Amino acid sequence: TKRTQGRKRLQMIDEMMDYVKKTYPMIRWKMIETENLFFEERVKINCFYCGRYNNNWKCPPRIPDIDYKKMINEYCNKAFIYVEMPIDESNYEAVRKESSVYLHRAMLLCEKWLYQNNEPMALSFIGGACKLCKNGCMPERCANPYASRSPLEALGVNVMKSAASAGIEVKFPTTEYMMRIGLLLW
Repeated sequence: TKRTQGRKRLQMIDEMMDYVKKTYPMIRWKMIETENLFFEERVKINCFYCGRYNNNWKCPPRIPDIDYKKMINEYCNKAFIYVEMPIDESNYEAVRKESSVYLHRAMLLCEKWLYQNNEPMALSFIGGACKLCKNGCMPERCANPYASRSPLEALGVNVMKSAASAGIEVKFPTTEYMMRIGLLLW
């Protein structure tokens, strides 16, 4: 029944998060339904105005031109994985990068756990541009093709609106906490 499937799904994510929190204790999660993900063209145009446009292998225009809403809808389970890290004027830039990499690595650990638990199609999208390479993307190809991920915003997801629909409050401007939100699919 649906109730049994729902309990099984929550048990699975609880087990996965227990595993991930051993390495990334600040990670949190919230399940989300497809109808609570808001896709908007205006989000994608912001990528065009980003200083990294066409310089990051996992951001537009270098990502596949597919119907992301349709692709995401093919997954039965969706969860926001997120982190909040305290910031102030002295550490803003460092936390900005650190929070992105922290979430990214936690998402990869989620994918690994799901793969090891019979979910080989698990996939994640990170919060903000990929920052795995210390000196930025290589000009001729991605240096981490198996580990790099695209940002959720690059798919056209209005992260703030979608997070709010899941009960996650995102505040701008960021003054106390840097929040990163990714999407895990399985």
